[in-house]
Amino acid sequence: MNIPKITFVSTMNKQLYEQYGKRFLEEFDQYAGKNINLLNIFEGSDIISDQSDKIKNIYFRDESHNKFKKFFGNLYEANGLKISVFNQNGEQRIKFQNNYRFNAIKFSHKVFSIKCSLDYLENDDYLVWTDADLRCKKEFSSIDLIEFLPEKDQLMSYLGRTNFPPGRPYSECGFLGFNLKHSQFKQFINRMVEIYSSGEIFSFVEWHDSWIWDRVREEFERKNINFKNISGPIFEKLEHPFVNCNLGKFFDHLKGNRKKSGFSHKEDYQ
Repeated sequence: MNIPKITFVSTMNKQLYEQYGKRFLEEFDQYAGKNINLLNIFEGSDIISDQSDKIKNIYFRDESHNKFKKFFGNLYEANGLKISVFNQNGEQRIKFQNNYRFNAIKFSHKVFSIKCSLDYLENDDYLVWTDADLRCKKEFSSIDLIEFLPEKDQLMSYLGRTNFPPGRPYSECGFLGFNLKHSQFKQFINRMVEIYSSGEIFSFVEWHDSWIWDRVREEFERKNINFKNISGPIFEKLEHPFVNCNLGKFFDHLKGNRKKSGFSHKEDYQ
């Protein structure tokens, strides 16, 4: 069996590095097997030393992302601040509330980091996006990861969700596997970038990256492009399919307040 070459990509800034990114880099370096590397797209000018034979630090410089932030970065709404008007005792009131579902600026770094990483790939078979709040629990090889990666005719693998969040569910995008040999891979990434660069993102119901990944996947599915739902019919009904499917044997994803405890909650496992 040919051992596939897999490159992970993630992004973090100095604050996130100190919170949990440094631990992620250390665990990845400890547990990742042969033919598995990590591109750490670092936001900011600070110098970090967590580089090894497996990990390459790259400073986040992308002209298209700079333009996106120049056009939209100063808009309160694009940074997740929702403004609503309501009546109270016959008077009109204004309410300000931060909502991650509309923080297009924060979550744009994921999409543009993936774009940035493409310049550093060398004959890789797969690219895996992972959030930097990942815990590596045990050694993992390329062969161990095959079941989570797209088949030859599939463009991307993802953790689908049908019931969470209630009302408007979206996939858990802490893990995305891309088939670099697929003929439509670059078109798929370019479409994601285009949605941000053009401002089209603000025409969507929600503006965070998970929502946009789902919509673009559905767009390509209508063109008869195949994808792999890692969650399957059982785990896609759960809030946290990542730790319940076999990915949970090797990794833990510290979504939300799980970052404080350093591990997923007991009630996450079903």
